Amino acid sequence: MARARYSHSAYWYAKNCGYTRSDKATFAEQYMDFCTRPARGGGTCLHDFNPLILCAYAMIDAGLAVKRGMDMLRDPVERDRIRRETAQSLRSLRRPFYYARETERRRRMAAERRKVNRRYTTAPAPTPEALLDAWEARKESREAMIRLGGMLHDLECYVDNCLKIDESGAVVGRNGGIRGWIRENLPELTPKYKTLMRYKALAIRLRQATDTRDPTPTTALLEGPRHEAVEEILSDPEPVFSRVFDMLDHRLSPNTVFLDPAKKNLRRRKVKKKKRKPWPSRRA
Repeated sequence: MARARYSHSAYWYAKNCGYTRSDKATFAEQYMDFCTRPARGGGTCLHDFNPLILCAYAMIDAGLAVKRGMDMLRDPVERDRIRRETAQSLRSLRRPFYYARETERRRRMAAERRKVNRRYTTAPAPTPEALLDAWEARKESREAMIRLGGMLHDLECYVDNCLKIDESGAVVGRNGGIRGWIRENLPELTPKYKTLMRYKALAIRLRQATDTRDPTPTTALLEGPRHEAVEEILSDPEPVFSRVFDMLDHRLSPNTVFLDPAKKNLRRRKVKKKKRKPWPSRRA
């Protein structure tokens, strides 16, 4: 078994060799430190500077740099990393030109999600048995989460959720809608209504991220050539609802236009770690 190569500390190199970049210093840097290093105990430098030697070391460093670059390009993992970092840098440079427009677009989509519209779809009306099966299978995969949310989104087309208006024109309530349908057909899921609405909100966000409009059902996104957002979601098989929701929220929230996914998740973790100070105890 090959032993790992030992690397001296920066202090050791500064004390014995005169340079502080450890073993990552180039030959040209080592030669410059070698020529400018004073003698032990003080005094003048013991070595004369030769520009020809410096040029030779610089050519060696350039050749080694080219060799390292070619090795990185031959490695598919490193090549993919370089491509992603370059694309990220280009996106960062282009963001100031479309930041205001993209922020306004995301705010319009957020307002659209809060509206109550008359909808229509080509998908058949979900049956109570099918919806119950989708609920029980929701944690098996991310596709199952999308199917449940899409089924609830399609159910909205077959229920009445219109406003109730009295004789004076005032709004006095709303028809049963999805809540009334669940209360009548699946009473065991009535306590889970808020959780069901979160899956419906997931489907709405996925439709906005993929620019899917009525009458195309949400389940059509899982068939045929998939959208980039769907591929990104399904690339990780772990069925964690919060991660899928955060991925879509990063694409749609106006507050994350300038943030990369890694920075956005880091900021969210810092907020979670922040603890509130306990209330001072009252003594009798």
